[in-house]
Amino acid sequence: MLLLMTIGALPGFEAHTPERESAVQGTAARIFGCWLAGGLLLFATLGTTRALFAHLATMLAPPALLILILAAGM
Repeated sequence: MLLLMTIGALPGFEAHTPERESAVQGTAARIFGCWLAGGLLLFATLGTTRALFAHLATMLAPPALLILILAAGM
């Protein structure tokens, strides 16, 4: 969902100017960062180590793989 919002694939999130595109990317980055930090804080507080690492892996692995795939295609 965040990726679709960032690239403008969702209706209403199309960036018509470079300034708006930067603003949308900033919003997506803040949402992603808060979701990542919130999950890490929650799972660390609850002491669920396995869930903490699963959250970390599912939040960081897909974007990293997408970047690697896109970089390999260039």
